[in-house]
Amino acid sequence: MSIRDRGIQKWQPALILPEHKAFQKQMNEDYFRIEKPILDEYQIEEYENQIHYSMENHLPIKFQLYNDGFPRELQGYCVYIHPIIKELRVQKKDNSIEYIQFTEIIDLLVVD
Repeated sequence: MSIRDRGIQKWQPALILPEHKAFQKQMNEDYFRIEKPILDEYQIEEYENQIHYSMENHLPIKFQLYNDGFPRELQGYCVYIHPIIKELRVQKKDNSIEYIQFTEIIDLLVVD
């Protein structure tokens, strides 16, 4: 006579509806979502100075960008600034160019 064990299934709920899964996924996303920080004019001016400094000395920059509630990181060389639409062109390590808006920047650090 052997005992038939269900393993890990006995610890899972008996019924999970698709609505429950969607709600649980939404709750997890909302937990890690952040609000976009408001930068004052002194921080913006400091970021602009750091970008210009890195372009003059050809130093890489590590950007912290706001992406729909979640921060993302981008590292590369700023190769061009479009002053009218306030857009930066950043060359990544794989030589691809990524366009970022200045309003997306949360934080930046010039890597020496």
